Amino acid sequence: MSRLETRGYGAKTFFARDVQPLVLQACRQHGISFEDYAAKLGMNRAALVLILKGHDPVPRHVLDSIRSFVESSQPATAA
Repeated sequence: MSRLETRGYGAKTFFARDVQPLVLQACRQHGISFEDYAAKLGMNRAALVLILKGHDPVPRHVLDSIRSFVESSQPATAA
């Protein structure tokens, strides 16, 4: 998903741009608070914000969870 594009620096992966708005929209679609979503990922809100804005590296399992969460909130497109 290009909207969740990442960049690698050494062995670390970062979001290439601020993806917080996408996650906030997904939270609204799923009816979950941003704080609850951060807790579900095993971190606090501040740590998640730093990851989503590309300031801190995103662990692979968190990246996979975020991609799945955002994709599941998008309406299906006709093929």
